[in-house]
Formats: sequence, structure tokens, C-alpha cells
Amino acid sequence: MKVEELASRINNTIVFPEATYSQVKNFCERSREYCFAAVVVQGCWVELARDVLKGSKTKVSVGIGFPMGGSTVESKMEEIRVTVSRGADMFEYMPNIGFLKSGFDQMYLDELKQAVREAGGRDVRVMLELSLLTRDEGLRAIRLCEKAGVAGIKNSSGWGKGGEATVEDIRFMRENASPKLYVKASGGIRDVDKALSLIRAGADFIGTRAGFEIVEQLKERLK
Repeated sequence: MKVEELASRINNTIVFPEATYSQVKNFCERSREYCFAAVVVQGCWVELARDVLKGSKTKVSVGIGFPMGGSTVESKMEEIRVTVSRGADMFEYMPNIGFLKSGFDQMYLDELKQAVREAGGRDVRVMLELSLLTRDEGLRAIRLCEKAGVAGIKNSSGWGKGGEATVEDIRFMRENASPKLYVKASGGIRDVDKALSLIRAGADFIGTRAGFEIVEQLKERLK
């Protein structure tokens, strides 16, 4: 894989709670230079990321209901509305996993449908948190995501109990999702070997905080 192709699949992520203004600004500036697909930030930094990335191909993505998913649907929709007004291009959406595990599939679906409507045509990627789900629950979640019209699904938020990306989970998502639903791998992706193995397994995008290091590793390998 060429360096440019790998970079175009990376969503470089800076969502740790202690991130400062200067750290986020520098992260976005460097990400722009690497031509990553997106930078994922917390909602409070959307305007900063928008200003730094303006005019580039690198989009601004923001976590909604991140990382627990148990906030009210109304508060999540307000998060989307506010961050849209501040320049967000897409969303990493944490659904209410408790709804799914309780068998409240309609409530899970309705929440996702509302998120898609509020996003107004911007991509909504759903964090499935597969390590918390049985395979049957994971399959139901994928089906509900498709019904809701979301753009993509992720194996994990990369936080808490969400789990690290595995080849098995990525294959599971890719094999059970329709081609119109793209797959993002997230969680514990720190080197180029793991990133490439997940892409081979079916990941369209890689979510990582180590985007710079992964690209530099590939550059060294290609030398």
C-alpha cells in the first residue's frame, strides 16, 4: 500500500480529556500535512479544528454521547446541532448499548434515525462496542444501523470496555454489513502492521491516535 492511500484511510484521533488548546492545534496542523481523512476531536475543539483544517481534504469528526452512550437522546441531538453549527463534518456516535442489550431494538433504532436526521447528510458512524455484545447482539446492531441509514459502523470507541480492534471483529462487521455501510476499525491500533491487517480484513478506515507514527513506519518500510 502506498503512503498516500494509507493516510487517506486514517482518522487521526485526539480525544483524551486533558488535551490542551495547543496540543489540539498542533495535532490538527500536523494531520493536515499528512492529508489524513479526518481528525477526531471532542466537541469543545470543533471550531479550532475547523479553522486549522479549512481548505484541506481532512475533515472534522466529533464524538457524540462519547464514550458511555447513556446520556439522553435529547442531549445527544443537541450535541449534534451545536457541533454542526460550529463546523463538524461527521460524527462518531455512541448509541445506548443498554437499549440494545435490553431488547429495546425500536428505541435503539429510533435514536439512530434521529441522529441521522440531525446530521443533515453528514456521515454518522456508530460505535458498536462489540466486546460488550454477543455475536447475535452485534448482528442485530448492524441490521439496525442499516435501517437507520447511518454511513458507517465501528467496532469500538477505543475507550473503556469497548475493546481493541481485532481482525475477527472487522471481518464480522464486513461480512454482515451491506457494501453501502463502511467499516471503521478503532482501538489499540498503534503500528503499521496492525493497521494493514485490519484493512485487509475489511476496514475502510482506521481510527487511531498514532496516525503520524503509523505513516512514518510505512515510509521506512517502503525505503
